[in-house]
Amino acid sequence: MIWRHCYVEMVRWFAADHVSLTFLERSADMKFLDKYNRICDQCEIRVAAWMAHHGYTLLRVSMGIVFIWFGALKPLGLSPAEELVARTTLWVPAPGLLHLLGAWEMAIGVCFLFKPLAGWAVALLLPQMLVAMSPLVLLPELSYVQFPFGLTLEGQYLIKNLVLLAAAFVLGGRIQHRMRGATSRAPDAFHTILRRGRWGVAHAGARLANEGEEMSEVFFIRDGGAVVRVGGRQVGVLKTDQFIGEMSFLTDGKTSATVEITEPTHFVAWKKEELRTLLDRRQTLEHAMQATMNLDLVAKIRRTNRVEAQ
Repeated sequence: MIWRHCYVEMVRWFAADHVSLTFLERSADMKFLDKYNRICDQCEIRVAAWMAHHGYTLLRVSMGIVFIWFGALKPLGLSPAEELVARTTLWVPAPGLLHLLGAWEMAIGVCFLFKPLAGWAVALLLPQMLVAMSPLVLLPELSYVQFPFGLTLEGQYLIKNLVLLAAAFVLGGRIQHRMRGATSRAPDAFHTILRRGRWGVAHAGARLANEGEEMSEVFFIRDGGAVVRVGGRQVGVLKTDQFIGEMSFLTDGKTSATVEITEPTHFVAWKKEELRTLLDRRQTLEHAMQATMNLDLVAKIRRTNRVEAQ
């Protein structure tokens, strides 16, 4: 907090110019400052934790309210942007276009209100933003007092859409991928790791791991399948949302099996060194990756035990 840092700097200045620092450290002022800092740190942690826990929901719901509100004004004839929309869309031969745009915005808002539909909300918002901001290009006489920085009231109304667009990107970046099998219980942070990977496709016959060799990447199957062989003997099958090379990554050793693709397979891959750097930098992601790999490993062991028991 800025005011807390100002207080600290004031005490340091006083110490440097008037009294020895050793004396101040033993004084009641320094004890008060230490206690004051601890209280501020606790407040900052609690406030930041509350924001981190509720921020996404508040942003999503507020976006929903704004779009429903703005959209509802258009068919009711209460929108201050009605004339601006009419002049922008003169070239579109569609009666009732203003009502259509209002319904579109309301649909965006409804999708934002329901978390499972947030992805649809972002998809609908992007083309809507192209239309909403088009007067900046199509109607410069209404948007600018002096191009390009002198905005009219209408231009300011339009440029604020950049904030809504950025908020949509934040919400879109938190959309969770549908997970299946044992990894369906993966922590939310694992979805962040998924988005950091490289998406690829492997066809039948391709080998993503060779027994006894070093692996440079870790793979996560999103759909498709593969067989696992040890010494030429098939010992397992891999399906959707399972790892390839996780043991090599965890132990930093060579692969213990060969993995061959049996059907067209889409996967996410991470360079091992880049993945380690990412996980070392963000402990939350490290815990999420370990938890997800553990879920997958337990499922594989159970499946192998059932096969051997048969």
